[in-house]
Amino acid sequence: MRRSNSYDEQLSQKLKKPRFAQEYLLALVDPDDEDALGIEDALRLAISKMGTTDFAKLVAEDKANVDKFLKGNRVLKEETLNRYLRPFGLRLRKELEKIVA
Repeated sequence: MRRSNSYDEQLSQKLKKPRFAQEYLLALVDPDDEDALGIEDALRLAISKMGTTDFAKLVAEDKANVDKFLKGNRVLKEETLNRYLRPFGLRLRKELEKIVA
């Protein structure tokens, strides 16, 4: 079911608040949720709800590059992914763990 324009507008306004945006993105990738999204898919959804133009300005990125990412035509380097996560008060950290066999 499609959301109404008023819902999308309200969500867009709420996503401009860093704490709300952070919790929204974290909820989308919650590992305890069987319907959780991957980080990049969650970020795409959050950016599309936030508004591409507003997000591009926020991260000082060309809107065309953000659009390519949203369409899945651009894979982000770790540095760029972290720049895109920064407005949400988040960053990606990779860890390597030894598995006991």
